[in-house]
Amino acid sequence: MSATAPFVVLEGPDGSGKTPLAARAAADLAHLGVQHINRRQVSTHSGYAATLMEPLARMLWHSGDAPDLSDNFWAHLQASWFTAHGEQVIAPALSAGPVLVDGWYLKLASRLSGQGWSATEIDHLFSRVRRPDHTILLDVEPAVLWERKAGQLRPAELGMHGDYAALGRASFVDYQQRGLDRLREMAAAGNWHVLDVPAGEDLNTTSRRVTTLIRDLTTTSGERL
Repeated sequence: MSATAPFVVLEGPDGSGKTPLAARAAADLAHLGVQHINRRQVSTHSGYAATLMEPLARMLWHSGDAPDLSDNFWAHLQASWFTAHGEQVIAPALSAGPVLVDGWYLKLASRLSGQGWSATEIDHLFSRVRRPDHTILLDVEPAVLWERKAGQLRPAELGMHGDYAALGRASFVDYQQRGLDRLREMAAAGNWHVLDVPAGEDLNTTSRRVTTLIRDLTTTSGERL
């Protein structure tokens, strides 16, 4: 059994709506104590931790995209970030109630498996990162995501580390599909909750479905997934 309130993660391909859906669900479930915490948030619990996490966040999300550094570098940087985030942001927040995060290290793990990393290497890299109690996979086809997000996608999301001759629709769909296939495998192995999001579904409908699932997960005790 989990000793604290449940830690719930929304996971899915780039552009699947994790952040807006997490924010809406937390707002709708605020009366139950559900908190949305952005995966990029630095510590508010420790000034020392925040001082060290801030440059990590800048490197990861505010330094632009370039192929100069390998996925090996970025993977280790991400592992450091999620270790600190789990210890300094998630853990303190769980003492106040359920926590909902818009993405965790799991998507990165799915990508690395398609870039030549073995399961043993990936498990070792993230072995000390806090595990979610519940993971919800937003299963959205990459071709649908391209129609939604084309023009707003970063080179890294288009497959910069995937060794494609050119970055665009073809690289995005292939890169995201490979990651999604691995996430589906991880979901089956880890007993995640999979939410299929069909092509024509609007954000409000998806939001209601996500909120209902999170309400059920955060108000029903159960074994740690």
